[in-house]
Amino acid sequence: LVLKGSETLVDAYCGVGTIGQAFAGKVKEVRGMDIIPESIEDAKRNAEKNGIENVYYEVGKAEDVLPKWVKEGFRPDAVIVDPPRSGCDQGLIKSLLDVEAKQLVYVSCNPSTLARDLALLAKKYRIRYMQPVDMFPQTAHVETVVLLQLKDK
Repeated sequence: LVLKGSETLVDAYCGVGTIGQAFAGKVKEVRGMDIIPESIEDAKRNAEKNGIENVYYEVGKAEDVLPKWVKEGFRPDAVIVDPPRSGCDQGLIKSLLDVEAKQLVYVSCNPSTLARDLALLAKKYRIRYMQPVDMFPQTAHVETVVLLQLKDK
């Protein structure tokens, strides 16, 4: 991500907040959501232990929470998604296309659902960078990190 420090960042499917908190010192605000209440409790605890104050976490489905935040006047400059193997919910894909964050990072553990979701996101985003990561040597599993940028209108 290219960040200047004034951006707002959404960490969708945030889990315990690790990825978003890694960017907290480089942005104005991080907002994360996850469906597991215990994960959100741990994300808040991790932020507190690390002295990170510019984060906000909410329990809920990404496809419900992001549109709610937008309706409340919040517009992210960048979004990170790290969905389960099933990929992004189609409601979230629609929200991402509506929100038009300038930058989007997609972290995937399933090449099939990544390809499906990237094809949908290609309506408004172009791939700037893609990096497979062999986190599980000697297996068929691969993580892939993709940086997407909003296309010029």
